[in-house]
Amino acid sequence: MVDTHSRRYLLVVRRMFWAGVLLLGFGLAAGWSARRHRATSWDCDPTCRPATGATWRTVSDAALVSVVLGTALATAAFLMIMLRSPRSEPDTGGRQPPHEGGS
Repeated sequence: MVDTHSRRYLLVVRRMFWAGVLLLGFGLAAGWSARRHRATSWDCDPTCRPATGATWRTVSDAALVSVVLGTALATAAFLMIMLRSPRSEPDTGGRQPPHEGGS
């Protein structure tokens, strides 16, 4: 069983979350760039229609993969933090710990 309250676990999950956010942002920026600044040319063989360059199509596909992977990483990290197991109570053997404080 994994100790979900260890520092190492929390560090890995934090890095996973921020890597997901970074990939999501990169994918959105690359997708916007590919959609907005796409170099379109007109192919006029039998009919004239806009054509997209292979490079921009590749950038668009990579952006989509980055958005999906970033969203999956960030969501998984968020769930790993929110659904951690509660801390286990130390076994006292049926004895009550001494009460500290006055009265």
